[in-house]
Parts: sequence; structure tokens; C-alpha cells
Amino acid sequence: MEFIKTHKWFLRTTDFAQYLALLRQFNAVSRVIVAMQPAQRRQIALIALEELARAESGQAVPARAEARKWTAEATQVFARTRSQHAFINGPAVQRWLICAYRATFNSPYGEVQSLHRTVLRALRHMQGDAPVRTSDVRSDQRRYA
Repeated sequence: MEFIKTHKWFLRTTDFAQYLALLRQFNAVSRVIVAMQPAQRRQIALIALEELARAESGQAVPARAEARKWTAEATQVFARTRSQHAFINGPAVQRWLICAYRATFNSPYGEVQSLHRTVLRALRHMQGDAPVRTSDVRSDQRRYA
């Protein structure tokens, strides 16, 4: 019985550490997104959403091990998002958003679900190029509190 409690604690701690890493990366990626041209942001969002829609239509609920795989890939792609060249950081931002979406999909933890919604919100704003309003953030916080 002690092993089960320790195992659950270990999984929760590991998931929280991965959440913190993804959150730190998201803050840096969002700064890169803001610096992009509107047409480039829109193109990245459309391609990412298309790929996510294709992946969601043909797959069952992802396992915990698969979420770890997506987190590891997001960490690898994150280094390319800091490039000064648009032809490198554009696809890297797109891939990072996809990896972050997949890593946070169907998580049982509230903070990870919040990050998932934040990634979706970033994709939505990139696609429509609408500015983020503080009322949007507050309504999401009330709805999911």
C-alpha cells in the first residue's frame, strides 16, 4: 500500500515539474509570437490547428507516457524558437504549440488544464489576430475556478 501512495506522489510531482517547464516555455514563446508579423502568426495558427484537428479525429485518449513524450519534444523544439531567423523560429513555434497542446490534453490537474486553455487561447488569437482582453482572462478564471 505504501508503494501505491509513493507512486502517486511521484507521478504528481513529475507532472507538476513538467507543467512548470511548459509554463516557462510558453511565456518565452508568447513573446516570440508577439514579435511576429500578423500574416505569419495567422499562417502558423492555421497549420497548427489543422494538424491538431487531424490528430484528434483519429486517436483515442492519450496515455500519461504519451504526454511525457510530447513534453520532451516541446523542450527540444523550444531551443529553435529563440532563433533570429523567421524560417527557423516560425515552424518551431508551430511545433511547440502542437506539442504543448498534446502534452496538456486531458490532464487530471487544474493547473495543467489552465495551461491547455492558455495554449488554445493563444492559437485562437493568432488565427483571428484579435488582441487579448482582460475580460476574457477573468471570465475563464471564473468559469474554471
